[in-house]
Amino acid sequence: MFEQNMLKKALNIFIVGIKGVAMANLAVILKKMGKKVTGSDIVEEFITDDLLKKNSIKWSTGFDKDNLDTGTDLVIFSGANKGIENQQIKEAKKRKIKISSQAEIIGMICDQFKYSIAVSGCHGKTTTSSLLTYALINLKAKPSYLVGTPFFTDNQGSDYNSRSDYFVVEADEYGISPPINKSPKFFFLRPSHIICTNIDFDHPDIYGNLDETKKAFYRFFTSSHPKGDRKSKIIACVDDQNIREILKVIPRSQFKTYGFSKEADYRIINAKTNESGSTFRLTSQNSQISEEYSISLFGDKNVSNSVAVVATLTDLGFASEKIREAIRGFGGASRRFEKVFYKNDIFLFDDYAHHPAEIETVINSARSRFKNRRIVVIFQPHTYSRTKVMLSEFSRSLSLADMSIVLPIFASARENPGDFDISAEDIVSLIIKNFPGKNAVYINDITKLAEPLAKYLKKGDIIFTVGAGDVYKLRNFLIPLISDIIIP
Repeated sequence: MFEQNMLKKALNIFIVGIKGVAMANLAVILKKMGKKVTGSDIVEEFITDDLLKKNSIKWSTGFDKDNLDTGTDLVIFSGANKGIENQQIKEAKKRKIKISSQAEIIGMICDQFKYSIAVSGCHGKTTTSSLLTYALINLKAKPSYLVGTPFFTDNQGSDYNSRSDYFVVEADEYGISPPINKSPKFFFLRPSHIICTNIDFDHPDIYGNLDETKKAFYRFFTSSHPKGDRKSKIIACVDDQNIREILKVIPRSQFKTYGFSKEADYRIINAKTNESGSTFRLTSQNSQISEEYSISLFGDKNVSNSVAVVATLTDLGFASEKIREAIRGFGGASRRFEKVFYKNDIFLFDDYAHHPAEIETVINSARSRFKNRRIVVIFQPHTYSRTKVMLSEFSRSLSLADMSIVLPIFASARENPGDFDISAEDIVSLIIKNFPGKNAVYINDITKLAEPLAKYLKKGDIIFTVGAGDVYKLRNFLIPLISDIIIP
């Protein structure tokens, strides 16, 4: 296969936008494959800076064409930093250096493994793929993986083992290089197994509506696997209406389902959450499983995600009693209900949630874990396009908190704020209008956070920083505030 030969022959690889989460972890994998890896990115500090430094991967600042290393034989790009229109990509074309998208390269790596498990869905991909990887490691399967965020203390979300049978990867429905190429990235994956947690309308800059999103997932589900003409085995959440509609037109032999529904092949019964984790009973239609499970995650969504992992590992042939032990101690992935700080009986958590459904899940999970405590959400909207299309949904989900503080929109590098007549302040206006009595405030400067928080906070409160931008950096401001606050 030409593509595989291209990756095999490439010795010196340059990654444009190397500090992106998926790109940084891809860089680690390529280096472990024996490649020399360098790249470029903006000067701003990223959460992945330490990961690259730890793996001795260097990068240059800016995208000057002269920074493209001599001797480079492959350049990789994503949709960020102007995508295929980036100056370094254009320079690579002039020099006749091979170029490839991030999605294509991940697809080539995926093809190397006997079992490749692609975790798809608009919400829950990272937690599910991290848990699956964690379980495979505990099962001594020595998996390779690219899950995009750290879930161990070594601060890596990726690893590569050429002798492994298993590769776990997040299947991203976002476009390759919008607006020029909006083809979903997961079209380049040809996995043996697909987990699908849900289907939702999340990327209005890629899909015109929910139906377009569903069509993309259907195509992903039904594409042929490269090793023969068989289709990927699908493990899907039957509780999701959009998934159910797609499964109606897919052969029953191709999929297994999981969820709380009586129709599920793997059915969740009697799920409970407390401050230490969740418990549930799992039964299967063929009586292969009928056991009690205990996990260190919180809320029904994470129970469901855990069962997706159980169902997949069962299909791969692992024994149920070993699976039950393998998933037990997983504490979650970075920026997914991540505990940041605790003092004065106030918890500070951080979460990547950037879609209304994800915010709702975070708040509901917090309420199931912490009974009778107030929830404070500090939310940073991500992208003008998503904020504009989902304005009403954001106001509704944030109204579930006891107090919402909304920060300015974190713009995507792919959009021009001047093209949008929308502001984060509009979210607060809708909350106040449609949900009388709710505490909601817009803050345009983080230095102004102290006043509303100091007035509102009391013993037992739970604070979340939420969003896909750089809102996680607020921990440096909030920790001293929580430490010094006088509890009424």
